[in-house]
Amino acid sequence: MEVHAHSHAHGKKTWKSYFWEFLMLFLAVFCGFLAEYQLEHKIEKDREKQYANSLYEDLKIDTFSIKEAIRINDFVTRKIDTFRNMVQYEPLHSLPAGTWYYYGRFGTRYMSVPFQDATLHQLKSSGGLRYFKSREVADAIAQYDQACRRLQTQLDLQDAVYPLLLSTRNNLFNAYYFDEVMNLNLSAEKIDSFKQKTMPFLSEKKEDFIQYANICQLRSFNNKSLIERKSETLKKAEQLLAILKIKYKLK
Repeated sequence: MEVHAHSHAHGKKTWKSYFWEFLMLFLAVFCGFLAEYQLEHKIEKDREKQYANSLYEDLKIDTFSIKEAIRINDFVTRKIDTFRNMVQYEPLHSLPAGTWYYYGRFGTRYMSVPFQDATLHQLKSSGGLRYFKSREVADAIAQYDQACRRLQTQLDLQDAVYPLLLSTRNNLFNAYYFDEVMNLNLSAEKIDSFKQKTMPFLSEKKEDFIQYANICQLRSFNNKSLIERKSETLKKAEQLLAILKIKYKLK
């Protein structure tokens, strides 16, 4: 029997086959990379818009709060200065006790600004500031944050003098009678009525009134400095508000 050898042609791959396989693999990986990049880019843009919108809403509340704080700050400081002038130039019994009580109570009026700072804190703590690609936006956020921190430092200075103000005031006045005039939005009629009332002093010594007025002088000076800080912070808030409104088409 004659045996024949059978040749099986498996066909060797050419360099062109390897090239096309490599190209297809490369394109698949590259397209996947592009898709992932585009998705990540979209996520970052969405987060940027979300943060911008949230910060914008916070700033609208903050600007209103700061304006109100400036108004109250000015109102209270003028009353403190009136009290200081009374102590300096008026004999105690030349005015009704209610008048002394009314103006004397403003020395211990606590100043604060209720910032809506949750978004700003989140941006700083989570590294979210990186989402803002615009240098103008990032700089405006940084300037506003710096102004807020300077203002808060100024507000914190109240804590040192406040206990002394309170204890010195309480040597003169019975705080029970202050209840009627704690609201800053009282009508002129109610204020005038209170100022004419008769009520007891805890001390009638001139030196005790001068001591309280001296501490009120420091309070008045600090309050006027606070108005400057609040005005600076308000300016930075309004600048950032305007930039966000234009950049992200916010209302």
